[in-house]
Amino acid sequence: MKKKTKKPAQASKSARTKKTPVKTAAPKPELTTRLPQALSAEQVYASCPTDRFNFKTTDELESSNDIIAQDRAIRAINMGLSIKRPGYNIYVAGIEGTGKTSVIRQFLEKWSADSPPPYDWVYLYNFQDIEVPRAIKLPRGEGRKLKKNMEQLVKALRSEIPVALQSEDYENAVNTYISSANDIKSKLYSELEKLAKAKDFVIKSTRMGIETIPIVDGRPLTERDYSKLAEDERGEIEGRRSELEPEVLDFARKVRAIDKETSEQLENLRSSIGEQIISALIIPLLEEYGAFSEILEYIEQVREDVKENLLEFVEDEQPTGEDAYLIEDKDKFTKYKVNVFVDNSKIEKAPVIIENNPTYYNLFGKIEKNVEHGMYLTDFTMIKAGAIHRANGGYLVLNALDIFRPGNVWESLKRILRNRKGFIEDMGEQYSLLPTSGLRPEPVPLDLKVILIGTDEIYHILYQQDEEFQKIFKIKADFDFKMERNNDNIMSYVNFIATRTRREELLPFDKSAVAAIVEYGSRLIEDQNLLSTQFGELKDLTIEADFMAKERGHPIVQRADVEDALDQKYYRLNLQEEYLLRLVKQQDILISVDGTRVGQINGLAVYDYSDYSFGKIARITCTTSPSKRGILNIERQARLSGKIHDKAVMIIAGYFKAVFPRNKAHAFTASVCFEQNYGMIDGDSATLAEVIAIISSLARVPIRQNLAITGSMNQFGEVQTIGGVNEKIEGFWKICDLVGRSEKYTVIIPAANAQNLMLHKKTQAAVQAGRLEIIPVSHIAEAFEIATGVPLGVRDVHGDSVLLKDSALDRALIWMDKAEEDAHHD
Repeated sequence: MKKKTKKPAQASKSARTKKTPVKTAAPKPELTTRLPQALSAEQVYASCPTDRFNFKTTDELESSNDIIAQDRAIRAINMGLSIKRPGYNIYVAGIEGTGKTSVIRQFLEKWSADSPPPYDWVYLYNFQDIEVPRAIKLPRGEGRKLKKNMEQLVKALRSEIPVALQSEDYENAVNTYISSANDIKSKLYSELEKLAKAKDFVIKSTRMGIETIPIVDGRPLTERDYSKLAEDERGEIEGRRSELEPEVLDFARKVRAIDKETSEQLENLRSSIGEQIISALIIPLLEEYGAFSEILEYIEQVREDVKENLLEFVEDEQPTGEDAYLIEDKDKFTKYKVNVFVDNSKIEKAPVIIENNPTYYNLFGKIEKNVEHGMYLTDFTMIKAGAIHRANGGYLVLNALDIFRPGNVWESLKRILRNRKGFIEDMGEQYSLLPTSGLRPEPVPLDLKVILIGTDEIYHILYQQDEEFQKIFKIKADFDFKMERNNDNIMSYVNFIATRTRREELLPFDKSAVAAIVEYGSRLIEDQNLLSTQFGELKDLTIEADFMAKERGHPIVQRADVEDALDQKYYRLNLQEEYLLRLVKQQDILISVDGTRVGQINGLAVYDYSDYSFGKIARITCTTSPSKRGILNIERQARLSGKIHDKAVMIIAGYFKAVFPRNKAHAFTASVCFEQNYGMIDGDSATLAEVIAIISSLARVPIRQNLAITGSMNQFGEVQTIGGVNEKIEGFWKICDLVGRSEKYTVIIPAANAQNLMLHKKTQAAVQAGRLEIIPVSHIAEAFEIATGVPLGVRDVHGDSVLLKDSALDRALIWMDKAEEDAHHD
């Protein structure tokens, strides 16, 4: 086998030289890569010089309420608030902590101050349909006044009507009517008795009416005596009875007419007395509310109802003992009450309602119920307003995420904004299996702006999935999470810190502390040229730095206090990172940061736990063999690879198609694996490392293990930006510092990510001391040569590429050609 393999190998080399014209082209030694230089300590962290500040502490500065670097959002909000038309509600988008709620509150305070206060709304008893209480609008403060007036009216009626109906004059008049009626009925009764006696009958008045009893031999017959009479005698009696019957019926009609007339006389008497009392009390109200037609109509209805129910104002004796519970405890005068549904008497401007708990009832109002004798009872006075009613005529601010948690809130909000009416419904009735009757209050017309605060993701979901959303929320105010790091914005940071120290009653911050917070703003956004607008995070940092200063007895917050506050924050959150480092130290996780290895490279990954993220070394290994299967992604085979990582592997395959000569097919199998990875892996930031590992395995070129690499790559070998570069470098250095033995360590990053470096002070110190170097690259050729010390062999893959002799790709081609020849001869 040795002979058979030796000859074909020699033949293969000469044959490849003959068949590959690109190898015999004019040599271009200048294609050897010019390697980039490592970044200096000043380039890995953009410090903020304190000599730019003309103050000693923030106590010397004035507070400021200026909105910082949100011009786009401010213009959108101004437009949304200015357009007074349906559908121009505002969706405020942006990540948490960018000051959306604070800006909205500040804007609305200004706009509401320039707007008139809204009307009051009251619910009144509907005398025509008691299930549909009436909603009536009144000028500010008039609702409470009307309620008080109606209470005084009922109190006066309950006092004066009983006195009038129990007076001597009233009783004498009643007795006169009743006596006169009784006299007439007695006379009619006497006449009927005479007529009955003439026909040998006597009459008897019973509850069932007038009873006629026959007389025989001078005495009235009983039923028993009547039954003993002969048939002809009974027939003769019934004949006389039939002659008397019309007279009895006529008497009954006359008595009913007299009773009716007497009742009418008494009713007229009461009405006359009631009219005098009611008119004296109501006429002032009619004059006071002469400009309000709906209130005048209501007062007239109250007048008529009181006249019809005068006797209800006379107190009856209440029963006691066992029967007391049978008496309804409900106030019979409730129908005369006024439910001040929305009271704006104390508001001097348009209302601004920020509803932090937008449940269905908190938002849309409710109809309360009382349990009495095992029954649910309600009335119009138990109708309660929701946030939309209190905000009517003004502004309502809601959190987008909150309104999707309770059921049916979003759909109800859309319906109300679409119809511009504040319906009040009972959710219990909607979901009840059995229909129940209840109140159906008139909806209140709405005129308000709704400001919905949420993330950009929620906005796009609603815009795409809900066709009504874009009709109801026509204005989007997009809050940016970053701004330019220039003098104006740095001074905005300074003013923000000064304002927070006063509002939160914090210690003053000196120049160095302010500079540290400015630098942290760049680290938050991962860009030396930008600052974060997540002022919620910055506010928390000022509070925690103040705590650290007070704990040390410092009268002024200094840089060390800010840095210690950040360290304490990391310490609170980095338990998982420490656990990972412990596993590395114990060699439960195998990491190699010294020596060299073929087909093995240190990639970098980031673990993101929402509140804390940290970097770790991802050990990537590769084995190759002659085959036509191409690149085998072990993570994908194990279903642990995300779609972006799958795409990255396809890009790697495309790169090899572009880099190798096109005059023949080159077949190999590369098995790529993220060692000791037991969860999903996604993203393309390991593309560069994977390609280097594959070429190392093909060409048998060892890779430095005191090196880590991160970077995405396209099919032409150009290195592209990645995220989390600071966490990746810091994670690598922590592991190297823990278990490494080399004098220097190297991290290769995309050149475009150099501006994203804002490294932690410990990692900065390692760069300053020369123990850690960070090298930005723009092409895989640079990265490969740094990682292996061997030229990759090709720089330009856009046109006709030239492979350098004895380069890594040249060695890979020799190995593949040899393997192909060996396979052919075998």
